Amino acid sequence: MILADGQKTSETRLDVRVQAGGAELVEQVAGEWRRLCDESGDEEVFYRPEWTQAYLQAFEPQAEVVIISAWADGRLRGIVPLVRRRIVAFGLPIIKLSIPANVHSLRASLTVCRGEEGEAVLRQLWQAVKDLPRWDMVDVATVVEENSLDRLLALARAEGYPTARKRTSQTLYLPIGAASSDPKAQPPWLVETRPKFRSHLRRARKQLEEQGALELKHFDAGDPAALHKFYALEASGWKGAEGTAIKCDPRTRQFYDLVAQAAAHDGYLSLDFLELNGKPIAAHFGFNLRGRYFLAKAGYDEAYRRHSPGQLLVNEILNETPQRGLREFDFVGPATWDESRWASARRTNYRIFIFNRTWYGRLLHFLRISAREKVWALMGRLEDESAPLELKSKPQGSEKDSGAES
Repeated sequence: MILADGQKTSETRLDVRVQAGGAELVEQVAGEWRRLCDESGDEEVFYRPEWTQAYLQAFEPQAEVVIISAWADGRLRGIVPLVRRRIVAFGLPIIKLSIPANVHSLRASLTVCRGEEGEAVLRQLWQAVKDLPRWDMVDVATVVEENSLDRLLALARAEGYPTARKRTSQTLYLPIGAASSDPKAQPPWLVETRPKFRSHLRRARKQLEEQGALELKHFDAGDPAALHKFYALEASGWKGAEGTAIKCDPRTRQFYDLVAQAAAHDGYLSLDFLELNGKPIAAHFGFNLRGRYFLAKAGYDEAYRRHSPGQLLVNEILNETPQRGLREFDFVGPATWDESRWASARRTNYRIFIFNRTWYGRLLHFLRISAREKVWALMGRLEDESAPLELKSKPQGSEKDSGAES
């Protein structure tokens, strides 16, 4: 149940607080929220408060924000940031709760402390969500399997709330183990690669070096000139032509500027450029949080496509694994053919739904979930979610298409 400020539960000694207002609520708890993220062991950069702040400031500054937080002895132990939206679907008015995030936020969740205490906190947070007034459904996209929000969904299902969990994509990632003592062994980041691919990388690098000086440049500060250089390169190809590049939308540009500034302040920004004669031919807008490298956005000069500059940039970054302390390279977006040259391990992403346990919530569940599933089943299009998703092919136009080897 929701408790007034200062009250505590005898079971977990938690003070559960529910605050409604605007984006300023995030700033009020940002310091404790960051500390909780650091302590929780959930090393996803996307769940940190600066990402929520950037989203709200850039995309939804007038949002109706609800912050549910759980405290023990003055320390934050769990937090659920929500926005309440009024929408119309199926001709019906709906009050929807969601995490403040969109496609640029890449992943969404809530944050709780570790272990058994964290599970107790999660139950209290779910109780507070249930008791919120005026909601019909919770709808959150890009939820990684088994994260805290996925576990909250399981709690709701166990209590008889109508729910759904729809697979949306799978992400490739490369775990990086310790280097072998055998001098002839491949570096750990190359163990999954094929000889033909490694040969292609060597050949492409040699061909570029014949044209001039090839250099990796790294920025961990939110340098406006470096950001401008990245945005220009990303927009130089098909994304710029189609109007989907970061610089094409002022709100999107603001979001990435804010995220870059915050990540630089907290020491996890990683802007990387592969330059030929001082000209960038591939670039990453990435993050390195305690050894996990997240590739959020990428761009490359399409004039050099046959040399696979994006693949070469991945290789250059991985070659600095000891200096950067890397233990994982996460490609973040939907798995592509290019990325499969490096990695085979996958994480599954879901869109989750929780409908209120009312007649109206059950009606919405039928319209949004059950009826659609019946139609898809009749058409033979109901997806087998136990099967791996097909890789996005290597067409030009892939979000992080880097030019693949022939």
